[in-house]
Amino acid sequence: MSLNENDVNQSKPLPNLVVRFGGYSCAGEKAENQDAFSAFSPDNYELNAKGFVATLADGVSSANKAKEAAQLAVTQFIQDYYSTPETWSTQKSAAKVMTSLNEWMFSKSEAFHSNNQQWLTTLSSLIIKSTTGYIFHVGDSRISQFRNGQYSALTRDHNRKHGGQHLVLTRALGADYRLKVDAHQIALKVGDIYLLSCDGFHDFLSEQDICQALAEIGDKPSNNRLEALSKNLVETALNNGSDDNVSCLLVAVESLPVRQFSELERDLLNKRVLPALDVGMKLDGYEVLKKIHESTRSHLYLVQHKEEETPLVLKVPSLNFSEDVIYLQGFMREAWLGERVNHKNIMKIKRGIENSQYLYHFCEYIPGQTLSEWVFDNPKPSISQIRDIIKQIITALRVFQRLDVVHRDLKPENIMIDEFGKITLIDYGTALIASLEENADSIDEEIPQGSLNYIAPETLISMKADHHSDLFSLGVIAYQLLTGELPFKPMTRNEALSADYENWLYRPIKQYRDDIPLWLDFALKKATEPNPRARYQAYSEFEADICKPNVSAVEEYKSLPILQRDPVLFWQGMSFIFFILFLVALAN
Repeated sequence: MSLNENDVNQSKPLPNLVVRFGGYSCAGEKAENQDAFSAFSPDNYELNAKGFVATLADGVSSANKAKEAAQLAVTQFIQDYYSTPETWSTQKSAAKVMTSLNEWMFSKSEAFHSNNQQWLTTLSSLIIKSTTGYIFHVGDSRISQFRNGQYSALTRDHNRKHGGQHLVLTRALGADYRLKVDAHQIALKVGDIYLLSCDGFHDFLSEQDICQALAEIGDKPSNNRLEALSKNLVETALNNGSDDNVSCLLVAVESLPVRQFSELERDLLNKRVLPALDVGMKLDGYEVLKKIHESTRSHLYLVQHKEEETPLVLKVPSLNFSEDVIYLQGFMREAWLGERVNHKNIMKIKRGIENSQYLYHFCEYIPGQTLSEWVFDNPKPSISQIRDIIKQIITALRVFQRLDVVHRDLKPENIMIDEFGKITLIDYGTALIASLEENADSIDEEIPQGSLNYIAPETLISMKADHHSDLFSLGVIAYQLLTGELPFKPMTRNEALSADYENWLYRPIKQYRDDIPLWLDFALKKATEPNPRARYQAYSEFEADICKPNVSAVEEYKSLPILQRDPVLFWQGMSFIFFILFLVALAN
């Protein structure tokens, strides 16, 4: 994909996400209002990163801390959601927050059980990010949608009839240590109206009442208009006989971001890709001291600023990729992610000068060599050496996993090792960052990202990647460090893209090193299982199995038919048998 500057300059400004909201709540016939709602629309940066949040809670009246529980739920949900890492997906962020809230309320109820203090509440939350709505719901409060004159509920009431017509709540925050949350996504449209309500509201209003009121909102809703309309609807519910607290919150989608030329692409147009630099040249006050690496994708230079003590590595994209938006998107995301990660086993990055006309960023200078160079210098390393390297890589990958990031391009060339054996992951321009993938300006990738010999089969087959995919790449690296070879026969890209899981045939490590024990060979085989379901499900499992023998697993492995245990040897044997039979047939 390439950009045309004239096309961009002539285009109209891109619409942004604009959401209006207003709500109303009252105690109604009750002495105390145990409902609560809240909504928050942050500034543009956080709106793009985390989105808009609306949430409503209905405290369970039988609990003596119902009011406090509802208020805590809505305020802490919003506060904690915006405190989660920027790299996390909306799903992960909201799920973590709801789990934390539930555990806190349940523990409070348990701790004060003797005093009969119960913290119980429903919670229905709507997060609007980019062009998608994310719904998280527990209890019998409700989220509904009004679109093109049609009204429909988007959540299911968690209650059941008990003793005739009496409804009993079956799910609530604080009711159980384990919380089951209904979560799903919806595609948004301009003009959508979303209604968050408690049972004292929606149980006493007909669909016709609600549709008639919402139809009056019009194309340009204001917060004041939505608040006034919410109040009118609450009063109608009271007039219709509601004997409970009555609350509703209206959310109107006025504008959505459009996927035309994204802000990223506009930034790229305002930055120039540098030609190759020579020693002694300067860029924004930094002098080139040495050329470190040049490839078709990028150039690396050791640079120093006269006002700084520590030299840095200047990374610039190659002119060969000056119009490749996918690559340049990855280049900018690498800088974005590198600024937010602080770990000894992951390369640190800082952005270039803000107002610079050139596209580049700085990386910390890491002395040492790549693992691919290390393998060449250490053709037969010990198991303990490899174990130490793999454990450090796992430590770094766990950081990415906690941040909801998949590296996607793990290979020896992207891992540095210094003279003391310290490992550092570098070059994460192809990293998959969950939160950024949710944005409308994310550019779709047309081919799998990563290096062919290290890409997990599921990524080649389906374009999908998660931490299991990084674990596969790690297994390949571990095998290569021990043997200097790959665990599978190398394939061309066309072969790999058209392959199925059965095409990846593991080559037992004894083909290259007969001093490697069976239990370690088993661990490497399981780490590089083509089918992700058969692979280790956690880094800790792989780490444990390379540190000490997994006796039960090895015995199970030994009992497998030779076709499953060593398919290469099986087919070699079958070929030999067929050859003998062929010779016998010829002789007869």
